Amino acid sequence: MFNKLSKEQLIECFKPVFKQHGFKKMRTNWRKSTDDFVFVLNIQGSQWSKEDYYINVGIYIKALGTKQNPYEYDWHIRSRIDEREKPCSSICKEILDWFERHGDIQNLKLLRKQNNLPLATTVDAKKYLDEI
Repeated sequence: MFNKLSKEQLIECFKPVFKQHGFKKMRTNWRKSTDDFVFVLNIQGSQWSKEDYYINVGIYIKALGTKQNPYEYDWHIRSRIDEREKPCSSICKEILDWFERHGDIQNLKLLRKQNNLPLATTVDAKKYLDEI
């Protein structure tokens, strides 16, 4: 059975992968800006245990705001990646697949019509996707 990676091991594993995909790292956050979005990956420490952490992914829709470095609470669409007992390569693939699936306005519009957006999607984002 695979042991859970430490937060530090995960950060070291993520660095080259997300750099290769155009993300910039700042502490435990990676951001990538496009014409329409800011893609964000965050490793959040648990308030209950130093060994526990969460992997958050999100999208900030530029048409809905002007922030260049949005905080997690600013993200319009967000999810959490389950990292339990997975090798780093599988976690990276899952994150990149999530960004690919949600990283296009047309895909987001389709996901909205199918009612398949992540549960943590803001009302503003849903309204925007309905109107464009």
